[in-house]
Amino acid sequence: MTYSCEKCSQSFTEKMLLEQHLFTHGGIRYPCDSCSECFSDKRLLKTHQRTHEGIQFSCSICSKSFSDQRNLRRHRNVHAGVRFPCTKCSKSFSDMTTLKRHILSHEGIRYPCDGCTKTFSDKGNLRKHKQKHEGITHPCPKCEKSFSMKQHLKKHLETNVCFIKFVMDDTSP
Repeated sequence: MTYSCEKCSQSFTEKMLLEQHLFTHGGIRYPCDSCSECFSDKRLLKTHQRTHEGIQFSCSICSKSFSDQRNLRRHRNVHAGVRFPCTKCSKSFSDMTTLKRHILSHEGIRYPCDGCTKTFSDKGNLRKHKQKHEGITHPCPKCEKSFSMKQHLKKHLETNVCFIKFVMDDTSP
């Protein structure tokens, strides 16, 4: 069963996800006291705040950690080999929510960026993209690099690029 938003036709696999999504249309924002992030739902804010409090749910297979048990359950699909195939192309996804978001790309609905010529099939991706134009940055605490998207900083930190650079710079005569 899927739940669709009547305002933008985005689909969700859980009623709670739709309810959370509906807040995005109301313009209500809940800011995090510890950083500059804002959320459309108090539950999303609480989940986010766990990252500052160090509350984590770790995968017993790869030790990747999550601030929310639901995200950990979704992640376990990766290890279990669970895939949700798209019926319109050859792509498949490890969770139904990502598949539903992907299916929108086949429906021709596009959300244009008012700062450039790019368009997106998902409003969330448009919102993340707009951060580039708004000058929102996420600086690396280990080097001089800065990223417009938080997940790019996270990936940068996970690859230990800074550590390798630091070691190489430190060993230079």
